Amino acid sequence: MRVVLSLMLLSLPLAAVAKDATRLSLSVYEASGHYGSPVRTTIRSVGLGLRHRTGHWTLRATIPWLNIRGAANVLPDGATTAGSTTRRSRKGLGDVNLSVARRLFYNQEQRAGLSARFAVKLPTASRNQGLGTGEPDFTMELAPHGYLGSHTWFAALGYRKYGDTPTTDYRDGWLLRLGLSHPLGDHQAVGLSLRYRQGNRAGRDDQRSLMLFHDLRLERGWRTQTYLIRGFSDATAEWAAGLSLINAF
Repeated sequence: MRVVLSLMLLSLPLAAVAKDATRLSLSVYEASGHYGSPVRTTIRSVGLGLRHRTGHWTLRATIPWLNIRGAANVLPDGATTAGSTTRRSRKGLGDVNLSVARRLFYNQEQRAGLSARFAVKLPTASRNQGLGTGEPDFTMELAPHGYLGSHTWFAALGYRKYGDTPTTDYRDGWLLRLGLSHPLGDHQAVGLSLRYRQGNRAGRDDQRSLMLFHDLRLERGWRTQTYLIRGFSDATAEWAAGLSLINAF
């Protein structure tokens, strides 16, 4: 799962009648697991995110500061390199993630729509420090969404192309998300999201996880999003949690 988990929550369905808006977010995140290694690894990050929506288009940019303690071959998103699994601590700037999404259509009568998203991971993190691969990754997604009574459902099917490194040949793969959000009054919502991603190296497990999230709208454009994640494979964090503070202006 990606370290910049603001992308997980901030990529909920584009509203059918969304207005132009800009949002700035500050996120904190922590995950812990073995990721297929005998050494437990803890990943912490503090991320800044910027999202701008205009018409049918949504642009996003996120960048994290990382602190990783554990196996030297574990990357911030839980993927691994072919390197050593010895213990190593490292911290520094992570990869910049950029994405553009477009709402393709929305049917008012059926209350359902479809969006497309393209994302790129820019290799701004240090490969030598073990904070990234030093290569770009690319992701394409189609994301249907809609309403079931008062509930909001959302999904995404995508494909990720990884940049190979001099020491590791990565395997491109599919990813899938399924989720449901339930409102708690006018200003709160809770939801569940199932996430799957194919393993990006031969012999590695696929990533599978369940996320429970809570969204709270405050006054003057402020909102908070909290989430708890449980992993269900050797390639996924055993648990993760995070908090995002968001302001729209």
